[in-house]
Amino acid sequence: MSESLPSLRVTDIMTTDLVVARIDEPVSEAVTKMLDRNVGCIVVTDGGKVKGLITKGDVLKKAFLLGFDAREVSCKKVMSYPVVTVRPSATIEEAAKIMSSRQISKLPVVEGEKPIGIITSTDIIKTEPVQVGYLQELVHARFVPHERS
Repeated sequence: MSESLPSLRVTDIMTTDLVVARIDEPVSEAVTKMLDRNVGCIVVTDGGKVKGLITKGDVLKKAFLLGFDAREVSCKKVMSYPVVTVRPSATIEEAAKIMSSRQISKLPVVEGEKPIGIITSTDIIKTEPVQVGYLQELVHARFVPHERS
């Protein structure tokens, strides 16, 4: 019987405590949520469906530098879209490949179009020690001689 590495899924490491803003919400409210919750991005929704993301960089580039009044401009004007998402059953490897090929570091996790979590490149990097441990166990099991009873 061949042994294989356990496949961690997005659902295993995603953050489920999402920070969400409505598409028509003022950017100032979204930024307040980001600061209050100490997060780097916020998921923008419309009718409960993911429509975009707002990062700190989006706020600086698309609002601050252009001189928008954050109390008057909506999240729709500042958000990055279309947003790339991932399903909770995807493997960590699949999520990493999506991030790499799209050059992004945050993926909302959706069931249908409803946001249920988010996974970041930092989340994936944090899982590396676990995966290294699995590899070490596999190598040990396959290549270290065992005593026969």
